[in-house]
Amino acid sequence: MPEIRVVSWNAEGMFVEGTKTRRAKPTDAISVLKQLNADIVVIPEFGRKDGIAPQTIEAIAGLSYEYAISDYNDERMPALSFAILSKLPIVSQHTFGLAGSARQALQVECRLSDGQLISVIGVHLDDRSESMRKQQITSVVEAVRRVKGQPILVMGDFNAMSVDSRFAQFARSLPVRMLTKLILHKQLHSVVERVSEMALGTTINHLLHQTALQNLDPKLQRTISAKQAGMEWMPSWRIGKIDWIFGTVPIKVRSYAVMRDVGSDHRPVVADITITPGDNNRA
Repeated sequence: MPEIRVVSWNAEGMFVEGTKTRRAKPTDAISVLKQLNADIVVIPEFGRKDGIAPQTIEAIAGLSYEYAISDYNDERMPALSFAILSKLPIVSQHTFGLAGSARQALQVECRLSDGQLISVIGVHLDDRSESMRKQQITSVVEAVRRVKGQPILVMGDFNAMSVDSRFAQFARSLPVRMLTKLILHKQLHSVVERVSEMALGTTINHLLHQTALQNLDPKLQRTISAKQAGMEWMPSWRIGKIDWIFGTVPIKVRSYAVMRDVGSDHRPVVADITITPGDNNRA
């Protein structure tokens, strides 16, 4: 039974100088990759696709990674790219559109050590509204259902919380929504307003109820801080869980952890998993 390490990490553009984060550089991103030592890394907000330095690609290849990189195809972030890195052979890759928007998701098939294929779907849903995310997640559900006879991982930045988490219950409460109106700092006001919608939980509920996917982190560990580009003065405390790793039945979790702050507003999420043979996805 293959045992692999998988990571979801929104790098806030760290792999390409000048994309978003001002707290880290591409060399820092490579150092994080070395520390993670993962077999598969799903990276929303990898960086500007037209600005990837040759030495960054060489460094990634030097860590034995194959890679699939795609455009977001999103008018709000036209140059931004999404990446999936894999030490396992990538045998196929493609993108698919997310309903209600021009944004794309990235899907790859990788070959495990026992010869079976695993399908990995990398996701970054829109951060503007829960109604938009609920539209987009229907495309992810359809993609999961199209996979037959393979274990499936769905990973990335969903900009959506579990309805059951304590922070989500707090963030969507009436007092918080009322206090949001009093915040004068424009960017902070926008962040708090969007987080309140992320806390509704309907997007994650839909994905879990419409597929055989399981949440691999029952502790609902928080993954994001408000310390982001333009708000570097904010503390790096983790405030909510919007980065997820989901898997189908053949996938069993041996360990699951959220890393320290590495220079992006999202923490890398690390899962060590075992994959049993057989067609058990029933998606």
